[in-house]
Amino acid sequence: MHKRRSSLRTPTLLPRSQPAPLRSGCTHDPSRQSEAAAREPIGDGIRTETVLAGGVSSDIRIVRAVTGDYVVKRALEKLRVEADWFADPARSSIEVDGLRVMADLLGQPHVPRVLWVDEEAHSFAMELIDAKFENWKQQLLRGHVDPATARTAGHLLGQLHSRSASRPQLAARFANQQPFLELRIRPFFERVAQRYPEMAAIVMETSQHLLTQRSAFVHGDYSPKNLLARNSELVILDCEVAHWGDPRFDVAFCMAHLILKALRRGAPMFELVAAGRSFLAEYRRCGPASLDTQFGRLVGCLLLARLVGDSRVDYLDDLDFAKVHQLAVSLIMQPSCAWEQLLDRLSSCTA
Repeated sequence: MHKRRSSLRTPTLLPRSQPAPLRSGCTHDPSRQSEAAAREPIGDGIRTETVLAGGVSSDIRIVRAVTGDYVVKRALEKLRVEADWFADPARSSIEVDGLRVMADLLGQPHVPRVLWVDEEAHSFAMELIDAKFENWKQQLLRGHVDPATARTAGHLLGQLHSRSASRPQLAARFANQQPFLELRIRPFFERVAQRYPEMAAIVMETSQHLLTQRSAFVHGDYSPKNLLARNSELVILDCEVAHWGDPRFDVAFCMAHLILKALRRGAPMFELVAAGRSFLAEYRRCGPASLDTQFGRLVGCLLLARLVGDSRVDYLDDLDFAKVHQLAVSLIMQPSCAWEQLLDRLSSCTA
C-alpha cells in the first residue's frame, strides 16, 4: 500500500501523524455544522470543524487544524433513527481497542491510526484516509463493481478471524457483548421475531448461537459502508460493535449487504452476484467460519432486518421488496447447507 502518513508534531494526548486528505464513509452536511462541538482535547489552532452526515450511531466530524486534519468520532446514546434506539456510549472505548487490535492483526495500512482518546466524552480522534480511497458502498450503488475489492474484503476478514482465533487472550479483552446486544441482537433479530411470530423461534435460536458460539474477534459492522477501497486495497472502519463471538456474523453481515445491492432496481446484478461469490470464496480460503446452514439462516435474518427492523437500508425504495423478502424467508425456513447454494438462490432471484 502506498504511504498514507508522515510525522507531525502536535499537542494531543497520543502521538499522531499527518494524514492525507479526507475520504470517509460519511458525507458533508453543511446544515449541521452549527451543532455544538464535541468537547475533545484537540488543543489550539483549529481552523474549521465540519460535521459529517451518514453517521447513525456517532457524531463524526472533520477537524482541520494548523497541525493537520483528522477525524473526531463521538458515540451517541440515542441513535439517529426513527425508532427509540439507545446504546451505551462507552462502546467508544471498545472501538478504540478494536482499531488497535485490527492494526496489530492485519497491519496498520488497513486500519486508521488512533490519535487520541477522551474516554469521559466517549470520543476519540483518528487519521484521515487518503482521498484516493473511496467508500465501497458508494462505488457499488453507482454500479462500479471491482472483483478485486470483493476478494480483498473476503481475504482481510478471513485473516482477521483466523489470526484472532489463534490469540485466546483476546477473548477476555473483548468479552463484553452489550454493544452487540444493543446494536445488533435487539434491533435486528428481536425485531424480526416480533414482526414475524411464525418464524420467531428460529430467528431467536439463530441469534442465541451468536451469543454462545464464541471463537474469534468479530468486527460487528463489516459492511461496504465501512470499507474504503482503492482497487484491491482496503481500509476498515467503524468497529464499535467489536466483540469475541461467532465469526459467521461478519461474513453474513457483509454478504447480506451485497445481496441487497444486487436486488436494487437497475443494479448490475450479475456483477454483484459475482462479487459476492468472490468475497465468499476468498473468505472460505483463509477464514475459519463454517459457511453452513447456520450461516445461510443468518443471511436470511439480516436481509429481513434491513427491510423491517430498526436499521433499514437507506435505499429501501429502490429495492425489489418482494424478491428480497422471498429470498430472506426461504433462507430462514429452508437454509442452504452450502454457500454455493445460497448464491444459486440469489442468481435465480435475479434471473
